[in-house]
Amino acid sequence: MAQNGYHARKAAVVLLKLAKATSDRDVAARLIEAAADLKDQTGELPPPQSVKPPDVQTEG
Repeated sequence: MAQNGYHARKAAVVLLKLAKATSDRDVAARLIEAAADLKDQTGELPPPQSVKPPDVQTEG
């Protein structure tokens, strides 16, 4: 089951990237709906692995 969730999340990410790249609003809306359906089936998408919080420097 975990493998299926992994592939569904990867597919949802690809669908969102395609929706962002297309200039046709109707196609983008359908791609986003499909990605949302996959997300609903598998649960929350994990956060990106490469995101790190910015370094915060305080003056003092």
